[in-house]
Amino acid sequence: MDATADKREAILKTALALFTERGFYGTPTAMISKEAGVATGTLFFYFPTKEELIDTLYRQIKAAAAAAIREGVGGEPTVEAKIRRVGENTLSWAIAHPDEFRFMEQFAHSPFVSTTAHEEGMSHFFFLEELVQEGIRTGALRECDTWLLCSVLASSFSGLAARIMAAPDKKERVKLTRQGLAIIWNGIAMKPAADRTPKNTEQTDGTKGHVKRSQRSRK
Repeated sequence: MDATADKREAILKTALALFTERGFYGTPTAMISKEAGVATGTLFFYFPTKEELIDTLYRQIKAAAAAAIREGVGGEPTVEAKIRRVGENTLSWAIAHPDEFRFMEQFAHSPFVSTTAHEEGMSHFFFLEELVQEGIRTGALRECDTWLLCSVLASSFSGLAARIMAAPDKKERVKLTRQGLAIIWNGIAMKPAADRTPKNTEQTDGTKGHVKRSQRSRK
């Protein structure tokens, strides 16, 4: 990477950290250039306005997130498995890229991101619309407005990611992932999945069928 690319990357990396920590108004360009170790004039050479800097970050993060979330989805055999893979990929990406995840949460509907950048960002997720349409067409998903289901999925995965990222350990994250993805699927599926948890018929004292035998003996 040459010096020019290094400076641009340093500006973007610094801006990402500051925007997620301080917000748009709390992050002046002078602070970004100082933290990035470049002159303010250098920052304006690459990004004439703060809005253009936000747009660039938004486009890059949306594209990278979509690529990671889509990975392996096409190879899954069913709509349920595909949506589960989307969910698992989303959670993995959010955990591995916490600053990027927080940036997307902050600026997903922000007026500081241009309409063009929003539209370009959404274009990377058309595969999700196609997946939902496949689910409705095949009877796997509820009959519903396609983009409503897409919005429900996106919001649900984001909320689950935030909860999992706050979990104290890996074991808890695994449990929350399993529970969360099951709840999300059952909320959109035409026929919610049956409870796959093995049934435990033992009594609390460790005996099995004791109550039934006692009842029969009294008859």
